[in-house]
Amino acid sequence: MRELSRGMRLLQPEDYRRMPWKNGLGITTEIAVSPMDAGLEAKSFDWRVSIANVEKDCRFSRFPGYDRSIMLIEGAGMELSFDSCPSQRIDQPQKPYRFKGESQTYCHLLDGLVRDFNVMSARGKFKHVCKVLTSTGSIHWKPNSETLLIYCLIGRCSLEGLRDKQIEINTEHTLILDKRSNYPVVKILTMAAFSKDTLMVIVKIRNL
Repeated sequence: MRELSRGMRLLQPEDYRRMPWKNGLGITTEIAVSPMDAGLEAKSFDWRVSIANVEKDCRFSRFPGYDRSIMLIEGAGMELSFDSCPSQRIDQPQKPYRFKGESQTYCHLLDGLVRDFNVMSARGKFKHVCKVLTSTGSIHWKPNSETLLIYCLIGRCSLEGLRDKQIEINTEHTLILDKRSNYPVVKILTMAAFSKDTLMVIVKIRNL
């Protein structure tokens, strides 16, 4: 991990934590969690960002009190069945789908292994949004109330607008900008891709 300045961290794949699912039925790569020493059982987290490998049909872990977003990043897709709402077919890459963590969720793979990007936040304390940005674009960040994560899924990009700094983000690297009070109410960041196939996952986590 490189701390570029106070409240600004650049993570590399070796900084991530590979670990079993809460229910032990799969493997996940934890990209970031808050607080940083939080776990899945002993110490609850405020929010968590991860990538999961799903190799076979199985149940998902339950996370009561959390809102979840899941997004397909590799594979043909899956169908999620819930105990309290209609099933959902997830076969469109980079399209987030939201559901409640306490739902009993069963995953059926459509055609082999998939990898998915996951965001969870504690309901009533935090709210998250997740989207994909391609090529060149602007990110509107509210530093007083939001933590911003930028994960490079494919390609490489540069980010400008942070105190005259230009930051490069490589494939599978993550830039984290913590919430802070000494910034403007809205900060506009400019992202420029190095190739036309670049994909960046943008996660905003807002304090309620």
